[in-house]
Amino acid sequence: MLLRKLTIITLTVLLIFLISCSKEEPTEPPQVFSHEHTGFLKLRFANTFPAFDESVQVDVHIDLYGKVTFGTGTLSYNADEDNGQTRIVRTGTLSLKPKGSHFVNNGEDYVDVDENTTINENMIVYYWDDDSQSWIEHLNENINSSWNGGLAFNIKDAVMNGSIIQSVTAWGSVTWGLYLVLIP
Repeated sequence: MLLRKLTIITLTVLLIFLISCSKEEPTEPPQVFSHEHTGFLKLRFANTFPAFDESVQVDVHIDLYGKVTFGTGTLSYNADEDNGQTRIVRTGTLSLKPKGSHFVNNGEDYVDVDENTTINENMIVYYWDDDSQSWIEHLNENINSSWNGGLAFNIKDAVMNGSIIQSVTAWGSVTWGLYLVLIP
């Protein structure tokens, strides 16, 4: 009798253990879109004095689940200009390694973009000296900074005509554009 109860208890414990260790199916994130999106993120960087206007674009892909992936890119500029009294020389590089994610705001789909852009620039400022009839160096500065402010692009706008964000910074005028198409 004792052996029979011990066997039943052992089998019950074993059965409970086997049931509790059953494999669950991995769950995928919920599908957000009916189609994937592909396109590019464009950066236009411009300045008036010294004048330059350069652009770069990086690939972007948004999958059905809202996962956003970006390529990387580099924008270089070199400007040397004077107005007769002041001369400014700017040489630099912006390195883009954006990161992004999908979010919904008031029922609209957006892409949140961390620019993750580093700036490396050398700026030299000269002034004109009438006595020596030459440019005198006043400032020679290396500028190292980063842009990580975050941008939010409306996906519907990006598919239709492009979603644009503009700002003026200490370095110049910046225009970001997200341009997408649906993948059938």
